[in-house]
Amino acid sequence: MDVGKAIRDLRLKAGYSQDKLVAQTGISRSQLYFIESGRCVPRIETIEKIGNVLQMKVSDVIIYAESNYPTED
Repeated sequence: MDVGKAIRDLRLKAGYSQDKLVAQTGISRSQLYFIESGRCVPRIETIEKIGNVLQMKVSDVIIYAESNYPTED
């Protein structure tokens, strides 16, 4: 599952630029870039901050990621 790609999709669907999302979450632009590019896995607290801005629960973000970007075996 790729949470970063899911976050990018959800951010774009909600009409947020990276700059707007980082301004409202308090995370750094570089951190968001690393998350969305798959270079790091976000902590639950970070997913929660992003989810709050996008009006989603952490579980909704995870379910979206599992449904759209499943882990390949």
